Order: sequence, then C-alpha cells, then structure tokens
Amino acid sequence: MAIKLKRASARTTIAAVAGVAILLGATACSGSTAGSEASGSDSSSSEFPEKGSGSLNLFNFTNYINPDALEKFTKDTGIKVNVDTFSSAEEMVAKVKTGTATYDIVTVSDYVAEDLISSGQLAEINVSSWPNGGNIESDYMDVYFDEGRQFTVPYAVVYDGIGVNTATVSTPVESWADYYSVPEGSSGKIGLHDDQNFVIDTALMAVGGEHCSTNGEDYEKALELLKDFKPEIKVISSDGTIDRLAGGETVLSTMWNGSFARAKAQNQDLEYVFPEEGYMFASDNFAVLKNAKNADNAKIFLNWLLEPENAALNANWIKYTLPVTGIEDELKKLDDGGAPVIIPTDEEAKRGIQQKPCSADVKEQYDKLWTMFKG
Repeated sequence: MAIKLKRASARTTIAAVAGVAILLGATACSGSTAGSEASGSDSSSSEFPEKGSGSLNLFNFTNYINPDALEKFTKDTGIKVNVDTFSSAEEMVAKVKTGTATYDIVTVSDYVAEDLISSGQLAEINVSSWPNGGNIESDYMDVYFDEGRQFTVPYAVVYDGIGVNTATVSTPVESWADYYSVPEGSSGKIGLHDDQNFVIDTALMAVGGEHCSTNGEDYEKALELLKDFKPEIKVISSDGTIDRLAGGETVLSTMWNGSFARAKAQNQDLEYVFPEEGYMFASDNFAVLKNAKNADNAKIFLNWLLEPENAALNANWIKYTLPVTGIEDELKKLDDGGAPVIIPTDEEAKRGIQQKPCSADVKEQYDKLWTMFKG
C-alpha cells in the first residue's frame, strides 16, 4: 500500500572529538503534447504554451528518468531534453542558490521545497490549471510544502530501505541496527548513500533516536555508530548503487526502492527490507526555475509527463510510483522486466516516516555530524 502525502503540519564520543557535544548542550534535534517557444518567456504566465521548439535543460537525480520517455517526448513535440545529474538534494540546492545554475527544470525533494520557494528560486506555475493538471491524484495536490501546487509538479514517491544479497549475507537483516552491525558476509562490501539526511536519519533510528531529534545524546551515539561502521564500507556514493548491488560489488546497501527494483531484475538473490525501527519516505517533484530560459518548453514537458501513457512509460523504468490517475491501467500494458514497483504492505506502511525539514538548529547538527563522519 502506497503512503499518501497528504497535507501535514510543519514538523519535524563526541566528547572525544574536541570535547564538544554535538547538539544543544548535550541532551537536547493529454493530452497536450505540443512544444513551446520558450526562450525569455514569462514562467508565471497564466496561459499554457501551445507549441515550441528547441530544447530544455533538466537537473535531475542520477538514473531517474527513462531515456525512452525522453526520446518519445522529442518525437511528440520536437523539443530535446538535455539532462544533467546530481547525487543529493543538498547538492542541487547549493548549486541553484549560487545563481549560476542554467537549468529550466530541477527535481526537488519535498523537504527542500519550502526553502527554494521562500527564497524565490522557483517560478509560480499553478499546475492545476494545466491541460493535464487534473490527472494528479487528489492526495498529492494540497501538500505541506506547496499547497495547491503553485510551484511544483509531483513526480515520484521514494522509500529509503535496505538491499540485501541473501546468497552472501547469512545473518537476517530486518532493521537499521542489523545493517550497522555488519552482518556476516557483508564486511567490506557495504554500500552507503552519499546523502546527509538519509544516512543520519538511519543512524539515529538505529540507536533508538528519531528524525530531527533534539536529544544531543542521540547524535553522540549516532556519530560513534557511524565512525565504527566506516571501515566496513565499500563505497559511500548515491551513484551506481544498482549495478554494484546487482553485480555483487556490494552485498548490503542502503537503497531507494526504485533503484533496488532495477537491481532485483538483474539478481534474484536480492531482498528489500523496510526496517523495523522505521524508514523515511519522501516525494520528489519537478519545478521550473525562476530564471529558466526555456520555461514554456519546461511546462510542456511536465504536462506531457502527466499523461497516463507517458507517466507509465517512465514509471516502468524508474520503478517508483507516480501519482497520476490512470497510470495503473497503462502499466498493465507494459512488461515490467521482472521488476515490479516496490511499495510497502499495509503493516510496513505504518512504519513510514515522512521526510520533512528539521529546524535550523537541528539542521546545523546534521551538518556537523556529517562533516565529522565524512572527514
């Protein structure tokens, strides 16, 4: 059962390191497929563009859009999509905020969306007024970071879990504590995402803490856990996780559910774990940058992706659920390649924790812990 992203309220030893406690003292954290004439256009225009040509530039997570979908879009509209990639939401935000980003569309994880909206980086696009805006599932319209979808278009729902090669790892893995215990057969072959929030949240849960904890002892324990774990890691990277796990270079790895599904299609010994302590889930979204030079082309592309046939073509490759009505019927027409989209059961869904921004004070502690861990 997929977890719905309904509107929510705003949320959620070191003594040996320079003798400083990490946190708060120490105890306190479709139908339209035409292209668009875009260059220099007003990205907040109320009229939806009818046609266009040329190209657009997309800044996206690695391996996060189907190349065949991009080819189909170009065939349908004459507009070419150029893709550049990043490894974490933080990397994307940093680049966008420098003012040097030359992209039209960026992929925005929900927990950084409010920051980009409030700082004026995103164009107001009012997706509900688009030709395919009505195809967005209703639960994804009034979300905590963008009520009414004035600035963002929903893309995918992502779960953070664990991928295990059961042919090599002989000890059962059911929790984050199990993952960090370095189960038998995994030493030196462990993958960890290069993602500050993802990793710190998993470590906090493994030591009995929680996302955005305000207890300094939780951060002390999490850092100690991560420092002890670091020598056992094969690689810290958010890129290449699919091929490494499928090919046996790693046998235990943090994995987003879609990436895992694609690895599973190549190696049937793999199993996915929604950890017992809980797991983070988030929605990724598309947004048009305020300084986009091809804003109309960007709108046409995002509207095109909201067509069920096109959404299904993309979802069947990225292996994440997309909140587009009618997508299920279209997915049934496609070969899933032995890798169906992974979603939690009803029981597993109860353990899901929505990724939301922490307070500024707590975010500072995440930054400090990550720097101490990465070195």
